[in-house]
Amino acid sequence: MMRILLVEDHDLMRAGLKKSLEREGVVRIAGEASSGEEALKLLSEDNLSVDVVVMDIGLPGISGIETTREIKKRSPDIRVVMFTVHQLEEEIFASFSSGADGYCLKDTSIDSLHLGIQAVSLGSLYIDPKIAHLAVRRIQSSGFSDEANPLTPRETEVLKLLSEGLTNKEIGQKVRISLSTVKAHIQSILSKLSATTRADAAVKAMKKGLI
Repeated sequence: MMRILLVEDHDLMRAGLKKSLEREGVVRIAGEASSGEEALKLLSEDNLSVDVVVMDIGLPGISGIETTREIKKRSPDIRVVMFTVHQLEEEIFASFSSGADGYCLKDTSIDSLHLGIQAVSLGSLYIDPKIAHLAVRRIQSSGFSDEANPLTPRETEVLKLLSEGLTNKEIGQKVRISLSTVKAHIQSILSKLSATTRADAAVKAMKKGLI
């Protein structure tokens, strides 16, 4: 059962979200926070274990984007799904650049949020279908960079599949390489692109026109 930390400043929204998520019996709400500062304090406690953080962007105090960046700095293995009303392109890409693993809109169905949580918990990226066109538009408008591509053809192939939301296992099956080789390629990709997370690498590659 996945352990979730809810970070949402509206009490009614947080209560309804908790009830809806726990109804399916596949996640457990391990903690709740109404601000970024409170979330970081909870995550620093030894007795709190969290797999996925469901994060609002518009928080009082430090934003959800800054909170996500700090969470990833402290605990890179914790997955973060942004859950927000914001559909601005810059905020979407700022979220992924901060280390977010998924982006889900608040007007989506609870099933879609469950899907996003499950996807990021497996190591995939998740973008709400309602805003996926923004990512495509950013890629199309970026064109190809004059800067030399630091990635090998195989690394480029792996990164493209990673950005499409495939897990390490699925990437290995797709290109017929071992799981350890996939992990080695991803580590090389992160190093070459000066990225801290898979999501960060995908966003940087999109902006550079590498994939």
